Amino acid sequence: MIMTASPDCCKLVILYGIGGLSDVGRHAILAALEKKEPAIDKITVITEYPEKLEEKNWECNCPGGHTNPFNDPDTASRLEMVKIDTWKNDQPNLSKHFVGASAVVSCLGHRQPGWKHKELIKRGLIAYDGNRQVIAAMEEAKVDRVVAISSFALNGDKSWPHLASRLMAFLFKTFMRKSGKDLKKMEDAYIQSSLDYLFVKPVGIGEEVVPTGMYYLQEPGNKKDMVGGNMGKLDTALFMIDEAVNPTLHRCSQTVGAKPGTPI
Repeated sequence: MIMTASPDCCKLVILYGIGGLSDVGRHAILAALEKKEPAIDKITVITEYPEKLEEKNWECNCPGGHTNPFNDPDTASRLEMVKIDTWKNDQPNLSKHFVGASAVVSCLGHRQPGWKHKELIKRGLIAYDGNRQVIAAMEEAKVDRVVAISSFALNGDKSWPHLASRLMAFLFKTFMRKSGKDLKKMEDAYIQSSLDYLFVKPVGIGEEVVPTGMYYLQEPGNKKDMVGGNMGKLDTALFMIDEAVNPTLHRCSQTVGAKPGTPI
């Protein structure tokens, strides 16, 4: 079933974990708070790591850093935090947190090898374990729209015809094999469901990138107008929130990046 969001969108569920892709989820909270058309009245955040919102640097180069929006009296009333122990365990009564939501933004899992930070492999490979529970909760709560983060070059994807795609595809077959398998299982779970999903596949999202407030969509295989090789995490979050509440892409994936010509 494919539906469009109501213009009176009042609630989003946002999920984040650890790792570069999951960092986008933290930024999605900010993007949702700033969304005007439609305004989002309620944001339920589900995570193992609420303390990460206390960090000033959200592994990004956003000007001025960040403060925890739950500590801001201007935004706290619109936010609800749901802390879970681990997505490796089944979460009872999860669906109650999804009731009444117009859409879900899921940023679970990552695409890193975990050499430097072992917890990325031990605790961070939750794209499938988390999202399989999200799917069940959404179906039980009768929520249809979900925008989930994934990766370009996954499973042979060639939508971004850049040399970096070949490198990333190689990494998914070698050093990042575990994270690639985790993301692939997540995608398969959504494809096998009846939900109106969109997989968002950002290019770059390096920690050094300053957000521009813009995002650009890659036309699959278009070598003439390839999106730029790096984009800010906040810019990725903006696209995810836009597609959550004003959906235009259904049961498919979309590679997004910076302005064409922007170097990696």
